[in-house]
Amino acid sequence: MLPKSREAMYQNRVMVVDDDEDDIYLMKKALARLQESARVNLDLTFVLSGSDALGEIDRGLQDNTLPDKIFLDLNMPGVNGLDVLHHCMVQEILDKVDVVVITTASDPDTRRAALASGARSVCVKPNSLQEMSELISRLLDVN
Repeated sequence: MLPKSREAMYQNRVMVVDDDEDDIYLMKKALARLQESARVNLDLTFVLSGSDALGEIDRGLQDNTLPDKIFLDLNMPGVNGLDVLHHCMVQEILDKVDVVVITTASDPDTRRAALASGARSVCVKPNSLQEMSELISRLLDVN
């Protein structure tokens, strides 16, 4: 057994919504690094579209298994990230679920639109595993 200070100190349900398989891969690697560090214990769900995210959110409402955090891409075909945010607002879950937009868009209009739609914060997607790991650590408040 690990000493108390090295045991998993953090439990969180996290849903990652992104249609780009490379970005999903980078996120999975970054999240695995955190879990391997024995500082976090995460229940992870990965969905590859906005419409799948809506289904997961609705299931979570029915089963009382909403994620604690959603890491959400904005630029997806069909149901996009703003649509997912709107659904979260309509379902009145934004007081229970932190939605963090992680997007390649860095313009102020996109940031304002996401925040106005209920995102807790908006971050630009990092390109490296190290930067993604640092971002995820900050977003999960793991030091």
